[in-house]
Amino acid sequence: CFSLRDIDFSKIESRPTSASLLSFLKFRSQVTGRKRRTQAAVPRFRYCFYLDFLASELDESAQYALSHLREQADFVRLLGSYPAKSRLVGPVAEAVEQLKHAGPAEIGETNVEDKEREQESRKLAIGVVGYGAFGQFLGRKFSHLGHAVRCVDTSDRSKEAEQSGAEYFQPYDIQKFLHGLDVVVISVPLMDFEDAVANLPADKLAGKLVVEVCPLSAHPKSVLTRLLPADADIICSNPMFGPTGSQPVAEAGAGAAKDLYTPESWDGQPFVYDRVRISDMKRAESFLRIFERSRCQMVEMTAEQHDDCTADAEFVTHLTGRLLSRDLLPPTPVASKEYAALSDVADLTGSDSFDLFYGMFKYNNRARDHLNMMRENLARVERQLAAREAYLTARAELRDADRRRLVAECRDLLAEAMKGGEFVGQQAKKATQSKPLPATERKEEPVAATTVEKKETVSNKGPLGTSAAFLSKKGKP
Repeated sequence: CFSLRDIDFSKIESRPTSASLLSFLKFRSQVTGRKRRTQAAVPRFRYCFYLDFLASELDESAQYALSHLREQADFVRLLGSYPAKSRLVGPVAEAVEQLKHAGPAEIGETNVEDKEREQESRKLAIGVVGYGAFGQFLGRKFSHLGHAVRCVDTSDRSKEAEQSGAEYFQPYDIQKFLHGLDVVVISVPLMDFEDAVANLPADKLAGKLVVEVCPLSAHPKSVLTRLLPADADIICSNPMFGPTGSQPVAEAGAGAAKDLYTPESWDGQPFVYDRVRISDMKRAESFLRIFERSRCQMVEMTAEQHDDCTADAEFVTHLTGRLLSRDLLPPTPVASKEYAALSDVADLTGSDSFDLFYGMFKYNNRARDHLNMMRENLARVERQLAAREAYLTARAELRDADRRRLVAECRDLLAEAMKGGEFVGQQAKKATQSKPLPATERKEEPVAATTVEKKETVSNKGPLGTSAAFLSKKGKP
């Protein structure tokens, strides 16, 4: 692209592609129809190349080179242009000069691996508000990674907490529950989210990281920013997976951990998050590192963008799963891929509570439109089926009527043909009988003459019939 147009590079670097860019490429490949939806998976490990070339973006040769590059690459973004012979001035130039003469200790330079090791070794005190199915799912993972886990729920979850390695607290003991926590994860149904946050003591949440894990993020974000104190950090997240989509230990082998779900069960699952308000960056990174270490697909976007992208799809998916009951999808020994996919949807959504589904309906402004559209689509399919059935029935009746008409016509033709044949035969017979043969055309056989002569000769010797019969057999006098 560039060498053909004599454009030189001043720098070329490669970096692993971010999860957000991978998600964008996958989404674009699905929307543009380049691949089928089942084949639109983009590899997780791809690299982006950063180029600096010695030309202005407004040059004609640079424009042609970039157009050529866009034809060959999946993604091209122009970051900007800067003068080729520029230099730093002012406070920035002074700060760079100081860094050049400073040592590693003064700069505070540390190894990247040491930073990652420090983040991984930092254990957090995590409290889960609402210890239902999804809260237990998260609590097992946090406990498995060595974090101290507490839980509180309006129902008695002491047995579940003991099995998952968490400490259970009664709702009246909420002050003790919040004391000393680093992270508070709110895992309650979306319709109960505001009441749950309002019942928490706001002063005890000061200086803590509050994380919500609801399927929709815009409403929880508005609630948290309105009710929490200003010094409380907020992360809105949506782990787009759950207990039914993970691998149990019974299927993982004998060497798996004793927890219900193995560490590998989150591999490749999307985790969408929004850093709404962060003051302690290390604590937030340590919490997000839990999902990153589990090899989740980390996607960072705002809560509003998340709802625009996933709210409709999640509602339609759960609606379809609730419509597909086990009576409609019985297990079969042989099933197609489509049938297996529908069965998976029914299984994954059937285990979720109705409160979760109602929250998706209540806080999605387009949910009623999707319900009406579902009814219209079902009615249209019924009309198409009825129209096709009526068409086939009418076509069959027309075919029968045509067949009967043709048979009747054939019968009439045959009857007329038979009548015409009899008439022609009778006329020919009459013509033959009424017209004598000419004398020249008459031929008398010798045997006939002999016979006649013999008849006349022997007519006096015996009966006429016997003589004639004898002559006709022997042919002698």
